[in-house]
Amino acid sequence: MNAEISNALEDNVEKIYRSERVPHFYVRAATGEDDVQLRTLISENMPSNGMVLSFERNPSYLHATHTQYNRPDIRVVVPENQPDKVVGMMNLGWKYCFINGKPDVLRYVSDLRLDRDYRGQKILRLLMDYLQDKLPADSLLESIVLEGNAPARQILHEKRKGFPVPYHYDDIQTFMVSQMKKPQTYEQYRFECLSPEKIAAANAFADAMKAHYNFLPNYDFSNLITGHHPFWRGLKLDDFHLIYNLENQIVGIYGLWDQKPFKQTRVVHYSWPLTLAKPFYNVYAQFQGALLLPKKDHAIDYLVLHSALCHPQYTQVFGSLLYHAKSQIKYYRKYAFCITLAKNDPRIKLMHNTRSHVIHAIHAFHSFQGDPCGYFDRSKISYFESGRI
Repeated sequence: MNAEISNALEDNVEKIYRSERVPHFYVRAATGEDDVQLRTLISENMPSNGMVLSFERNPSYLHATHTQYNRPDIRVVVPENQPDKVVGMMNLGWKYCFINGKPDVLRYVSDLRLDRDYRGQKILRLLMDYLQDKLPADSLLESIVLEGNAPARQILHEKRKGFPVPYHYDDIQTFMVSQMKKPQTYEQYRFECLSPEKIAAANAFADAMKAHYNFLPNYDFSNLITGHHPFWRGLKLDDFHLIYNLENQIVGIYGLWDQKPFKQTRVVHYSWPLTLAKPFYNVYAQFQGALLLPKKDHAIDYLVLHSALCHPQYTQVFGSLLYHAKSQIKYYRKYAFCITLAKNDPRIKLMHNTRSHVIHAIHAFHSFQGDPCGYFDRSKISYFESGRI
């Protein structure tokens, strides 16, 4: 299914798309000259749990998007008479991953943004016409939308004529972890930094996890050796740890990822209850060594948990993974890390042993040709990386 989609899109060499229903604008591929405008559009404010957040990509949106996708596909809308002015954008890139235990590819729709000054001029209509006309009829698109982002949910999660139909797949939670209780079984596991001679074993372990997780990326840790692979931007070998049990078997892996040099989450507004509570919370957090809430218009300083993998039923391993990660972040001079889990992931119950700020989101698929959710093996847990959402 997805291989056919990929081939069809590679064969599409048309650089400009027009729709008779929206005559004064057209869609084209993004170029390097659009980068500044893309950074401005992507930083649109979004509400979440008493805060309004801005998800930014500085210094370059085009560079940052390569960590989100194996192959980005950024489409922009421009006025017919101002072809260099970007008034809308949408990323339809490919993610290489395992689906039902087999290597496959997903089109992930994200970063849908419209210039506020051009709303009401059918920019969104044009983008949906592009999807319907230029993607193969049996295409499906994946999306993840914050539960509190009402405008995006209204666009993407409500049935509309001419839009791909949304199908809710599962709910997910992103945890900003600032504290973690030490598990009683922690001493049963040994942690070692990833090194060149351990890459083959790390790849084999990650590959074995496809038996338990859907949408697991096709990890190849050898790409860390040079330190210049765009999909692994900001990561190096010693950011990763292998977890061994008493029988010297690998039972887990994880990495710590500092994305702040290319991807930021900025707080642009606090609700009045949070505004009142923030000074008292920060005094407590500073005493406890927990995450501080930043000043308004400042970025949250945290790490992202990369490839946090173990058997979904091995909750003792996962608890030890979380505790070890919390103990390591001090070397990065950070106070918190993020991890995203599906609500039906058995490991999520370990999050009760953490002190975390939780963000809720909805994982959905979209199609013009019926419900695609039956294609996926529901016995497998949906896998996410907060750093690639």
